[in-house]
Amino acid sequence: MSASDLAWLRREFPPTSRRPRTLRTRGLTRLDLLEHFSPLSPRLMKRIGRAFSSLDLNRYPDSEALDLKTEFAKRLAISTDHILLGKGSDELLQILFLSISGPILIAEPSFPMYRNIAEIVERKVHTVLLDGDLSLNMDRLLESVQLHAPALVVLSHPNNPTGAGLCPESVARLASAAPGGVLIDEAYHPFAGSTHLPLLEKFPNLMILRSLSKAGLAAIRIGQLIASPEIVRRLDEVRLPYNIDGMVQSAARLLCREALPSLEAKARGVAARRDLLFDALGKIPGITPFPSLANFILFRTDSAPAIVVFSKLKERGILVREMSGDHPLLEGCLRVTVGQRAEVRRFLEALDPIMKGFL
Repeated sequence: MSASDLAWLRREFPPTSRRPRTLRTRGLTRLDLLEHFSPLSPRLMKRIGRAFSSLDLNRYPDSEALDLKTEFAKRLAISTDHILLGKGSDELLQILFLSISGPILIAEPSFPMYRNIAEIVERKVHTVLLDGDLSLNMDRLLESVQLHAPALVVLSHPNNPTGAGLCPESVARLASAAPGGVLIDEAYHPFAGSTHLPLLEKFPNLMILRSLSKAGLAAIRIGQLIASPEIVRRLDEVRLPYNIDGMVQSAARLLCREALPSLEAKARGVAARRDLLFDALGKIPGITPFPSLANFILFRTDSAPAIVVFSKLKERGILVREMSGDHPLLEGCLRVTVGQRAEVRRFLEALDPIMKGFL
């Protein structure tokens, strides 16, 4: 088939380099992906298997996933009409971006899928750059809100890849000033120790995005958008039916009841290791770590090219994420996921002599 035979397809899509790719990484310590490192117990996995065996696979699942919504609603102390479920947070972003009637305002660098999905659904994107220290200038963001009157503002708490959080006062200022919706992506909230959910009662244009992925259930692919019932009803009109399959609904209900409390406790342990890792990175010559509330730390290799440090770590069996190509403000930066204690120690023991070799 020649290129001319595909003229009916759009040609201008976002670069696919922004999408996750499966890499050949056998034998490497994986500290490049933002996954939780606590597998489920064999007992719980067997219970999931038994739950699957009782499903009628010849029947369609509950299109509303009401039982699963009820489990989430109990945990959040809200009613089910405040919750929209999606196949991961990415589907919910797509639903939301399809539903709005104007431009989107984002701060960059941030989660690349915001721009990626917005461009796919042909939404205009305005950008506010972070400061040189990778902090968000809220005054400049509010100026951009006034200038562009966006239909939607999207921010993260904490932000990926910087790890920086948002304070309730800033979110309240933004929600008060925004002429449209405000979405706060709280994918990493298990590690942050704070949430902006309490602000929903005061600001009806505010929405919170959650995911099970960072809590340790990345394979389940369940996202939650929490908003006013009016917003949820409008967005639900765009959602395709049966977007949450029966096996996922069955597993997620069980895991919400029996796994999430334990996984959230383990996330607090990850946060404690993150703070220790931050202190250790700050003591290595030529390294500038950025404070983080997530399960990763972004750091700049001031005395050596980041790609060289990345390669030398890989030679020593440690894989981190090289960030320089993602955004100009991330030039010279690497990102490391907070793994198990032994993995963190192995990473530091590899990084320290690498950096000392450039002094």
